[in-house]
Amino acid sequence: MTNLDQIIDYTKIYQDVELASAIAQLKKDPAQLQLFLQNQQNNVYNDITKQKDNTFQKVYGDLNRASKVQESVLMYNKRNKELSNIQQNIVNNQQNSANVITQDKNVASRKNEMNEWTVNNKKDTLFVFSSLFIMLSGLLLFTVLWSMGIISSYLWVLLSAPLIIIFVLIVVNRSLYTEKLRNKRYWNKKIFEGQYGKIPIPSICPEAIQGIESGLTAIQGNIKTGFASTVKSVASGTQQLGQGISSIGQSISS
Repeated sequence: MTNLDQIIDYTKIYQDVELASAIAQLKKDPAQLQLFLQNQQNNVYNDITKQKDNTFQKVYGDLNRASKVQESVLMYNKRNKELSNIQQNIVNNQQNSANVITQDKNVASRKNEMNEWTVNNKKDTLFVFSSLFIMLSGLLLFTVLWSMGIISSYLWVLLSAPLIIIFVLIVVNRSLYTEKLRNKRYWNKKIFEGQYGKIPIPSICPEAIQGIESGLTAIQGNIKTGFASTVKSVASGTQQLGQGISSIGQSISS
């Protein structure tokens, strides 16, 4: 290791000696010194220019790559928007299809309700006309019997009056029920519209509320005094709470 250090020291000394001799020779020859300085200046200029070019090329390359990355990001964003629009169009088409199906279902249901109303109304009308036919047939029969002298006028009136009254009651009942009570959309439903009034809500008396509050207060206040006293206080509070609840039940029943 010592020999290596000595060799390094000797090498430095030789380099210094050679440098000193070279400087001495250059001082003796001004033209050679000028040429040497010119060469060194050119070398320094070339190194600086080369470093600037390398730095510019590196910065330009980084800028180019950054611009390409930005362009890729913009293209990805554009592609994502296109995919989002395509997906939204698909969702809109499915929604429109679902709305059309729902609308068709509602129209079909409403058409069915209208047909049901129309058919049942015609059946009701047919029932009224059948009742009219039965009444007229009975009146005609009783009239023929009266004209043939089989029954008297009093008996004719006695037999014909119930037919006429029943027919009038049928017409009045069906017309009033259809116009006033029958649901205008569903044939088999009835309109109540508050006909029977509202169910009254019973009011809780203040004594019951005070009993409940006192019971809860007694339970909460006496729990802190100990286990034994807690049992007694809970029992008393529970009793008061039961009294309050029973008073509520009495008020509700009343």
